[in-house]
Amino acid sequence: MGKIEWAPLNVPMRRRLETLSTALWMWLILFGELGMLISYFLLLIYGNLFIKTLCVIYGYFIYTDRKVTTNGGRGQGVKWWRDLFWWKLYQSYFPAKLHKTVDLDPNRNYLFAAFPHGVLGLGAFINFATNATGFHEKFPKIRSRPVTLNFHFVIPFFREILLSWGLVSANPNSILSLLKASNKPDQPVNDDGFTANAVVIVVGGAAESLHCRPNNYTLVLRKRKGFCKLAIKAGTPIVPVMTFGEVDLFDQPPNPPGSKLRRFQEFVKNTTGIAPAAFVGRGFFQYSYGLIPRRKPLNTVVGVPVEVTQIDNPTNEQVDEVHERFCRELDNLFEINKARFIADHKNVKLVLE
Repeated sequence: MGKIEWAPLNVPMRRRLETLSTALWMWLILFGELGMLISYFLLLIYGNLFIKTLCVIYGYFIYTDRKVTTNGGRGQGVKWWRDLFWWKLYQSYFPAKLHKTVDLDPNRNYLFAAFPHGVLGLGAFINFATNATGFHEKFPKIRSRPVTLNFHFVIPFFREILLSWGLVSANPNSILSLLKASNKPDQPVNDDGFTANAVVIVVGGAAESLHCRPNNYTLVLRKRKGFCKLAIKAGTPIVPVMTFGEVDLFDQPPNPPGSKLRRFQEFVKNTTGIAPAAFVGRGFFQYSYGLIPRRKPLNTVVGVPVEVTQIDNPTNEQVDEVHERFCRELDNLFEINKARFIADHKNVKLVLE
């Protein structure tokens, strides 16, 4: 075990709060889901009659509300929750910044294909699930709608947090309903003041987290073409999004393909759908080990949309053509911006697997 680098005692209170906000978010994402599920069943089994009744009513509500995540969710979420000062502390911890390269027409819907996933997709969360980096100021009238796996929305209490962030199911029908939604201001779906959706998909998913280590921009993309097919069906542009610094927040033990650790990680991923990345960050009072991401800048760049032609049932060749154009645009976005955000940019390449 290497020498532990301790944090100084005279750290300003603002920085302590930034670290605390980030640590609590990590706890929520890593352990909150299981904790809330256990809490629900403990209350259901051991609570008094009133508590048990509330749990039964809430369980019934979850069942009857189960389709909300595949029907567009609950709009842009809860404004006060997305505007919470706590997320500003989280944003300034790194700090995280959102950069746009072109204006986006609020009379169209978009599919944002975001990379890299990193360990937990922190860049995608802070930019598109909260208002901490000014998404609505940079892209007026456009909702940011991140997607996640549908099973998260059946967990008591946790589902309400996800919906309050504006998250929605990654189910193809759910995504298509958002991509095909009307852009007319007088439609009921737009009575919240927005006219367009930006559906945010972190394409590499859990598999990409196994590559996460500083300066390693290896993306799982070559065989992932479903997002292109959805965009073609809806006739919506695909917008490449790259978060520089996402891979620098954590390190991992060496896990090259074929190693015992990698084989175990692949087995768990293929069995459960969860990739157990053995990540190493920092702690609250020391910088050497822990579950908190390292304090490294996150710069998320929203690129130029890749236009597609609407086709109800695209062929494999048509999907391949759009996918190839997207890969070129993503690589171009990376090469143009890496000198701004990567210190050793000459030795860092984008690798598509």
